[in-house]
Amino acid sequence: MWLIITKISTDTSYDDLRKFVRKGISNRWFFIPSSNRGNIKKCGILRVTNPETKTMECHGLVLIQPIKTALSTIQQLDGAKLNGTTVGVRRYIQRSSERDRRNHFIIPSLSQNGERRRQDRRRTGFRFERIYQSY
Repeated sequence: MWLIITKISTDTSYDDLRKFVRKGISNRWFFIPSSNRGNIKKCGILRVTNPETKTMECHGLVLIQPIKTALSTIQQLDGAKLNGTTVGVRRYIQRSSERDRRNHFIIPSLSQNGERRRQDRRRTGFRFERIYQSY
């Protein structure tokens, strides 16, 4: 299962992220063999830059298997501190623009369906780059 670690500090390294996630994976019960605890299959840091405001965010992406371990890792690490910054940990869901049910070419009028939002509220114009990755 892919996990996203949101709002990590910009000076977080790949090794810092892996150590942080390993803390969540490692169980406090020492009699459980380490092979049954789960492991990190893939790991990376994603930098998101807004060209208009020149702001930058960093997020970690981690693939943990099995799913049971990933779910317990979310519970253990959500709200924890990584390099002095409180981070959020949740399941990452990849979304495709082809599967978006909204038609962006036709803007319905307010009277037809009662929809008040006339445009997409998602942030646009961002630049994404992977700065550390293991695949």
